[in-house]
Amino acid sequence: MAKKTKSQLAAAGTKMDPTRTAVADAGGVAADGRMGKGGCDWHLAPLDEENLSRREQLTARIFTTVQVVLCLVLVATVVSLSMAGTGLSVDGLQDAFASNPAMAVSFLSACMQPFIAYLVRFVHSHYAAGDAGYAAANLIVLLCAEMMLQSMVGIVAMAILLWRVWHRGSQVMGDWRRGRGVAGVLVDVSGALVVLVVAGICLFARAQLG
Repeated sequence: MAKKTKSQLAAAGTKMDPTRTAVADAGGVAADGRMGKGGCDWHLAPLDEENLSRREQLTARIFTTVQVVLCLVLVATVVSLSMAGTGLSVDGLQDAFASNPAMAVSFLSACMQPFIAYLVRFVHSHYAAGDAGYAAANLIVLLCAEMMLQSMVGIVAMAILLWRVWHRGSQVMGDWRRGRGVAGVLVDVSGALVVLVVAGICLFARAQLG
């Protein structure tokens, strides 16, 4: 086997390496700069945007569609409040929420959807870069959050996205979890955890309202 040059070793595991091979030093630092315990590298080969397979083209379109649909959920909620006669003024919303607290919980749930769409955008970028473990883990947390928010649109959307990325994500989930460690995993899913906390508050409020 030919001895690799320093430039080849430096490129291994980065976007300059077409195979995105797992390379790490004795300290567990992956070649792309991530810290992995035991030298774990959880990256797959990044997707070539110019030569995507039909499956990945469809996946990319689904990601875009989901982001648009989630934003439209808030728009639809605002329109429904306006048609209900509450208006869009602060006083009108305060009166509506005071008379019907459940409406306030539903409105908060709808307000979370654009933020979830924002997170989905990051999930897709990581997935395309080969960080499929990150993508799958975040979608699992977001799916749980949508269940707690009781948003049927969000539940279906997250379930479809998870199904689309699972064939790649399942390959590296274990390595991603071991390589990142507990602290790293929490950092990677921190945005989704924020949504989960808010969803828990909404679920608790609904339970109290009966």
